Amino acid sequence: MSKILVATFPLAGHAGPMLVVAEFLRQQGHDVFFHSSDFYREKAKARDLRFLPLMGNANYDYHKLGELIPSLRTATSPLDQSLLSVKHLLGDRIPDQYRGLLKILDEEKIDLILTDVGFWGVFPLLLRKGPRPPVFACGTTAPMWLDPAFSILTGPDETPDGLRRNLEDNRKWEVERAPADRYVDEVLQKLGAQVPGGFRLGDTMYSLPDLFLQMGTEEFEFPQHNRRPNLRFVGPILPQSKELVKVPWLDDSRPVIFVTQGTLANFNFDQLVNPALAGLSGEDVQVVVTAGGGPRDTIVATKNAIVEPYLPYELILPKTSVFVTNGGYNGIQQALSYGIPVVTAGATEDKPQVCARVRWSGVGIDLQTGAPTGEQIRHAVLQVLRDSSYRERAKVLGSSISKTNALKAIAEIAERSISENAGQKAGRFSMPVV
Repeated sequence: MSKILVATFPLAGHAGPMLVVAEFLRQQGHDVFFHSSDFYREKAKARDLRFLPLMGNANYDYHKLGELIPSLRTATSPLDQSLLSVKHLLGDRIPDQYRGLLKILDEEKIDLILTDVGFWGVFPLLLRKGPRPPVFACGTTAPMWLDPAFSILTGPDETPDGLRRNLEDNRKWEVERAPADRYVDEVLQKLGAQVPGGFRLGDTMYSLPDLFLQMGTEEFEFPQHNRRPNLRFVGPILPQSKELVKVPWLDDSRPVIFVTQGTLANFNFDQLVNPALAGLSGEDVQVVVTAGGGPRDTIVATKNAIVEPYLPYELILPKTSVFVTNGGYNGIQQALSYGIPVVTAGATEDKPQVCARVRWSGVGIDLQTGAPTGEQIRHAVLQVLRDSSYRERAKVLGSSISKTNALKAIAEIAERSISENAGQKAGRFSMPVV
């Protein structure tokens, strides 16, 4: 029986998919350890996983991020929020994440480490010399890798002018994030880990792992000139059942507009939820809002709206006409799996990259702001309802998603690697051919 360590950054959009992966690997007969915050202890045990808590400041409840990093609440710009997140939500957790990994590796003979893209405590392990298990990272968020074929801000353009713009946009993006890159670099150096050329947000977390398994489809991804040799697309993690469940309170005789700010960027519902409610209040639609665990009492409900504290997407998406979101990667892919077009408005974390892919792929409208007005949202929703091309493109993407099986793909890649490297005691293991 192989021992697999699944180590994950303890935010819902990261840990949630990795829990599903861990459970599937256990069902295939592996001995699976789930390494995350205590918030996930009972969730892991309910799946018969061997739970190992994160250590020190890496072990926190993501619902209390505002208390953990108060400056996130008061940051005045998306760039400031992103820099704070990279430095303090990700960078500051590296030492204790790494310490926890070393403890586990000292106590257990781990055959494979599977992390999500936000678990940066694995970087020092990848950078040090000596024996270690293979390390695969899962792309639970939209890629932020850089490539001359596209602008990270606006997407692909391979005309001569476009290629020049791509390089300039990508250079500007890196310059803006250089302070955070230097901060993380210093954290790693204090642990004796040196990234060749220095840590870069647009490269390191993708190039360091032995394999990077992106939880998405190539059809929703920008074309690349310089594709990394360790990159594999496995498809999104989706609910296992698409059985239609009747929602008694839902009036689906009218178009259903599903609105969410996800589970992380929901400190302030005036950014998207409340403007959407106000903008759609006079339309003949049924608005459904999920607070995603955020402060529901700050949501200003309207007569044509239903507000739920938390709502599983698979419950409402089968009846949804338009999905209005701040750009959560997995949520959008889940909507696309049902062929549902989207309206996006995101400016923090990976959300601008998700929104750019929505615009480029034609599956919806990107409002290109993190704080849209009610009128902007209303106009976009009505346009998506009237123009069938958005739904047609969403169905095309949905078809590509339906051909993937992320859990099976990850399990096969993991098992092949473990089999090929069985008995190796040191050094870099052989890359599995997939």
